Amino acid sequence: MSGITWLASYPRSGNTWTRLALWTLKHGEPVVLDRLGNFARTALQRQLIDQVLECDSSSLRPPEIEALRPDLHAWMAETHAEPMVKVHDAWRRTRHGRPVHDAAVTRATIYLIRDPRDVAVSWAKFRDATIDATIDYMADPGAVIGADVGTIHTMLPQHIGSWSDNATSWIDESGLAPLVVRYEDLVADPATGFRRIADHLGWAPNEAVIGMAVDATRFDRLAKMEQEGGFIERPVATSAFFRSGRSQGWRSALTPEQAARIERDHEAVMTRFGYL
Repeated sequence: MSGITWLASYPRSGNTWTRLALWTLKHGEPVVLDRLGNFARTALQRQLIDQVLECDSSSLRPPEIEALRPDLHAWMAETHAEPMVKVHDAWRRTRHGRPVHDAAVTRATIYLIRDPRDVAVSWAKFRDATIDATIDYMADPGAVIGADVGTIHTMLPQHIGSWSDNATSWIDESGLAPLVVRYEDLVADPATGFRRIADHLGWAPNEAVIGMAVDATRFDRLAKMEQEGGFIERPVATSAFFRSGRSQGWRSALTPEQAARIERDHEAVMTRFGYL
């Protein structure tokens, strides 16, 4: 079956970590950071859309650029062998009603979800922002990454929405029948989690390769590789991309008031997925 596999999540929910595991499962050898390359990268590079669709995106308004993204995805589905694309956008339609991530070009969808209390802690560090500001941002249905007024980024804007809206847009509204994977379950039992994902993709890695993926994606190993050789996807303002990766770290990092705010903002979705 041809088409794109979407690896979707709200930021700081284990997307890049899962990509590393999938690289190992696909290639049958332990991944190293400098070999990840374009495997399951985002399709948001401004240069890519300019080259493929022969346009000058710097002269277009954000809604006009977004209207071109379905065409870029269609080109990827036609010209690449089973491409995989990392996505932080909420699932949405263009101003003309076209799905940005269309079922017509989709092979499979995986949605990674993580406790928003841990997301808040991780993303505050990643963005070099306060936890309170990050909590507000996570509750904003209009949240967009890379849409600073008067600034042209090398990446196109990502309409991520709120943490709750991001999850429900993919799980309930997209019609793409995603495999929903809780980050916490993946960390607790990565072998079972990686096997579920591989099954969903129609891959059949043997147990040795599953074990290799588990070992290759240990957070201490990834942190050491990043420290020794860097990681091209780490933002300049971020001291480290790979940290502890543990669950429940929010208990010692959030005040009771901060945790309560997140729980109020996202009560329905947190309850649905076992976080409350």
